[in-house]
Amino acid sequence: MAAYDDFAWFYHRYWNEEFHSLAFPVLERIWLPQVPAKGRVLDVCCGTGYLAGLLAHRGYRLTGVDASAEMIAHAREHAPAAEFLVGEAAAFQVRGKFDAAVSTFDSINHLLRVEELEGSLRCVAAALKPGAAFVFDALTEGGYRTDWAEGFSIVRKDHVLIISGSGYDARTRMARCTITMFRLVDGAWRRADTEMRERCHSREEIDRALEKAGFEAPVCYDARDLGMGGQLGQGRVFWVTRRRHSRES
Repeated sequence: MAAYDDFAWFYHRYWNEEFHSLAFPVLERIWLPQVPAKGRVLDVCCGTGYLAGLLAHRGYRLTGVDASAEMIAHAREHAPAAEFLVGEAAAFQVRGKFDAAVSTFDSINHLLRVEELEGSLRCVAAALKPGAAFVFDALTEGGYRTDWAEGFSIVRKDHVLIISGSGYDARTRMARCTITMFRLVDGAWRRADTEMRERCHSREEIDRALEKAGFEAPVCYDARDLGMGGQLGQGRVFWVTRRRHSRES
């Protein structure tokens, strides 16, 4: 998870708020009406806690889980009312049962194998009360075939970020980009390099993994149909489902 630790500062400063300012109205429309007031909400792959902060401000009791200790450190500072735990998305455990769960910003796509996807959904199901609502988004091929991998840079007096995309491989369903980061810390420049990888899981793979984990048949929404425009909405789909009352098929 070193890649995510190095990226946490840039992610928190530039992308977390930008994405969730567009995604939160979507969640208010398709998911929050199903969440009990002041209910316990599990935020899987919570990143630096921006969404957790929004939900905690609404009175929900938040627990966030992320594999990056540095992301969690930012989250605890950003949303002190919430609880945050370091844990792998495909193998985490939490205490008690939750009234709802959420996972955003193509976190599902960062699970690079179907087995990891299935493991993560099993962990979410195990944490939820029967009937609890779960929402997540994922990028489809339409998102990866646009300008997902286009290079760009951010240059400031005390930090620089350069992203170089290597594109999307339809055969392997893998997308990659290389990230080079410089930050001026305590008077010295620090460099970090990493490669981010995502996998475009098919709708059939996701639906099958949900069924195996113990979720009801999902309802899917195109992000653009819900008003999430621009590149962030391109090729993005939101899944809404519920934990089955019985784990039996």
